[in-house]
Amino acid sequence: MRAHDFAGVPALSSLPEAELEWLASLCTLESAEVGEAVFEQGRPMDHLRIILSGRLDIIRREAGREGAFVTVLAGEVTGLLPYSRAKTYGGTGRATLPLQAACLHRQHFPEMHAHAPGLLERLIGLMLDRTREFTRYSEQQERLVSLGTMAAGLAHELNNPAAAANRAAQTLLETLQSFDEHSSALLREVIFKTQPESGDPFSPIYDAMTLKAPASALLRSDVEDDLSDYLEEHGVERPWDAAGVLVSGGLSRETLESFSARVRPEQVRNVLAWTARDVEMRLLVGELLESIKRISELVGAMKSYSYMDQAHEKGPTDLHEGLNNTLTILKHKFKKKSIRVVTDYAELPLVPAYGGELNQVWTNLLDNAVAALPEGGSVTVSTSLDPSGQYACVDIADDGPGIPEALQARIFEPFFTTKGVGEGTGLGLDIAQKIVTRRHNGSVQVSSEPGETHFTVRLPLT
Repeated sequence: MRAHDFAGVPALSSLPEAELEWLASLCTLESAEVGEAVFEQGRPMDHLRIILSGRLDIIRREAGREGAFVTVLAGEVTGLLPYSRAKTYGGTGRATLPLQAACLHRQHFPEMHAHAPGLLERLIGLMLDRTREFTRYSEQQERLVSLGTMAAGLAHELNNPAAAANRAAQTLLETLQSFDEHSSALLREVIFKTQPESGDPFSPIYDAMTLKAPASALLRSDVEDDLSDYLEEHGVERPWDAAGVLVSGGLSRETLESFSARVRPEQVRNVLAWTARDVEMRLLVGELLESIKRISELVGAMKSYSYMDQAHEKGPTDLHEGLNNTLTILKHKFKKKSIRVVTDYAELPLVPAYGGELNQVWTNLLDNAVAALPEGGSVTVSTSLDPSGQYACVDIADDGPGIPEALQARIFEPFFTTKGVGEGTGLGLDIAQKIVTRRHNGSVQVSSEPGETHFTVRLPLT
């Protein structure tokens, strides 16, 4: 081997020619075809490897399951480093692209002091960087495990009472309907001027009771004002409150006037007040059911988000499910700033992925979008197939102020952040990029200008 063979290795750039020649003279060239094992988990670690071309995936086997642990690309250094205490390989390294690597045996490490001090310094720095990266990865995994444990506890603690509350609310709604039926039978002769030949005389009210207010706020206000005047004319207490309830139930002045025309005059006020209370009870039951549904959705989203009931392995993953779960969990952040969320999903196949880790990517990208947006902004999450048909694409866009062009080249750097002190660590985009590129062999691209910022993630389908 010669010194120029290391031209594509950033860790060795600008080293003195003599040091590179010394290294080249002692290295052996190693080749491996796709799928071939370069080293095996548990075997003695005796070599420093400099990847000249190709790609190496280090697979770690734990508890009878295998999962990708580290991906090493061309131009990177792996294996044993000087002063490392590692004795055996922590995983099995397999070539996932035709591989060529320069290998230096550990017996030559002591000679670096005299022949390649600059190289020794670089490799020690590389070991420190690797330790920090491994620590950060371990912390991510610990957080995922903690999140899964918390989600499991929440699911266990909330599912049973939520199911009981749901059954009680459904029973309450059925009881209320039965109560109205019996009340109709009991009061029809007291309330109405004349008795209908058949059917429930209260049916015009029940049929109109949609429990949905007008969509337009302006129209709702007009209907409430009109209905409030009508209720006040008939002596209903707090007519403005009763009008708001009745309009929320889908009732209007016209409906109540038509119904009241069939009621004995002395009973009109009571019937109107009773109708408002009836609507209010139904609305409260509806709110209760909706709240219980929200609790169940959050527990389910947290469970799916953390993949707590699945092994930490790459498997067929529904990207839309992960995106929706993440949006559900972050919903409070969007609501706090009145941010509108739009989804535009294409039909996608399942993607081989680590679902829990991809959810970290979506969380980091969406959280950054929320932080950048002013009140009332919007976020659009869209998916598509790459024109080649080989990649699934996820695009997260916002209409915020954009990222200055001078900063766009730095946003993926570790610890770089534009947020205030205590608001961000500068690791979110760095972690997202590493998950996508190293763990999934995909890519993350950003394009930004004032009023439009896009983060596009491309993930291979095979």
